[in-house]
Amino acid sequence: MNLEKQIYLIAGTLFASVFVGSFALIILGSNAAILGALLVPSLVISYLFPRWGLWAFLVYLPFAGTMTYAIGGVFTAIGSGISFTKSYALFHFVKDAFYFPALLAILVSHQVLPHILPKIKPLIIALSILLIGCLLTFVGVNLAQVFTESQDKVLLMGLIGLKVFLGYIPLVLCSYYLISNCQNLWQLNRVLTILIVICCTLCLVQYLFLVTGICAGSSQLPEPASTRASLQAQCFVGGSLLYNPPKGLIRLPGTFVSPWQWAWFLISSAFITYGVSVSDPSRYWRWISWGAIASVLVATIISGQRTAFLVVPLIYLILFLLTEKHQPKLPIKLGIIALITIVIVTQFGIVQEAIADFIGRWQYSPPQEFIAKQFQWLFNYRLEWLGNGLGRTASAARRLGDIQLIEVFYVKVLYEIGIVGFLAFLGVVTTLTILTFKAYRSLKTPSLRRLGLCLWIFILLISYNPYNYPLAVDPVAVYYWFVAGILLRLPELELSNG
Repeated sequence: MNLEKQIYLIAGTLFASVFVGSFALIILGSNAAILGALLVPSLVISYLFPRWGLWAFLVYLPFAGTMTYAIGGVFTAIGSGISFTKSYALFHFVKDAFYFPALLAILVSHQVLPHILPKIKPLIIALSILLIGCLLTFVGVNLAQVFTESQDKVLLMGLIGLKVFLGYIPLVLCSYYLISNCQNLWQLNRVLTILIVICCTLCLVQYLFLVTGICAGSSQLPEPASTRASLQAQCFVGGSLLYNPPKGLIRLPGTFVSPWQWAWFLISSAFITYGVSVSDPSRYWRWISWGAIASVLVATIISGQRTAFLVVPLIYLILFLLTEKHQPKLPIKLGIIALITIVIVTQFGIVQEAIADFIGRWQYSPPQEFIAKQFQWLFNYRLEWLGNGLGRTASAARRLGDIQLIEVFYVKVLYEIGIVGFLAFLGVVTTLTILTFKAYRSLKTPSLRRLGLCLWIFILLISYNPYNYPLAVDPVAVYYWFVAGILLRLPELELSNG
């Protein structure tokens, strides 16, 4: 780009920033004006330098909830309810201002598609079928609802549903583009490790603020806010929080919007941190990754999330058994792990409290019964061939009409896009699981093979996870597709490095 074009570009970007910022100031307020003015150069830079855009997207992702609720202040507590400001939607758009321009630039450059398309032909076919299924639901159900509800709202709800199901799938291409050599791979792993340590440290500070009384917690809030996660109890970072010691209730959101999103961030982090610990060529960074593993375990214990409390230690144990290089010493290491576990459980009260809470909540509401009831409800009343409409279970669409909050992912898929869409979606994740498994199995380099195994088990878990809906919400909705692209790239990295 010559000097004259650069001048025009800079001038145009500055003009657009001032215009958008001024418009946002008049309509949405000062916080939105600052954000709007910053979004314009973010869009431009992410398109011109897609690698920077993707890095910004990945770095911003775990702090999006904190930026929205702790820094942006997009809500106001009114009695037992919450009122959101006009800038609420704008703050939720920030991360996509990095992602979509970078994706567009990658597609326009034609640097990725010719290389990856031969590898993912089965996935392209499966995605095409899913797209057709979603469009059938959009035309046959969402458009039909236009006659009974507000036209604009129903169509916008459908677009939100499309974005939830399909919006982050192109991250497979983005990660394939970003990881062009082994050095890029190690850089990415290290950045993610540091982000995990920072987020877990902020969660620990959040917990200390609550314990010491710097944050009030949920005890003094009116019902029902005192017994469930609420923005009224927001503390330091993140969003909705529950901390009510007299009733033995604690659910921390960490840096995320809600506690359950934080739980799935911790689950994702378990795969990432352990993968780095067994693959990074630098001993220094392997030690840092072990520190990250410790921080994830501490955050898991103090956060009060039973899903993470059960799954995170189990993930570490399974990955340890599958990647252990010195099999003769395995019984000794398992004995040491068991001894350390016994000491921690018997000597640390907070761990005992977490175990008691986990057992109590499991007995009160067994997950398998909850899942069965959700499927039974769907089969008895609301199962349709084309579903009940895209976006009908998306929390982001709650202002656009009646939605049904469903906490079992495949019930959510069946409810929104019906039997046809469900089978198509199952075909997509199954195809992706098979392709990434083949990529992992083709690896010969021990370090890459161990990393590939950790990442593939993450893909396997999320593909068929029935509990909650992490694949429809940050951060797993991002990490899942991004990790898939990395796995597909690993065999090429091995060839170029070897």
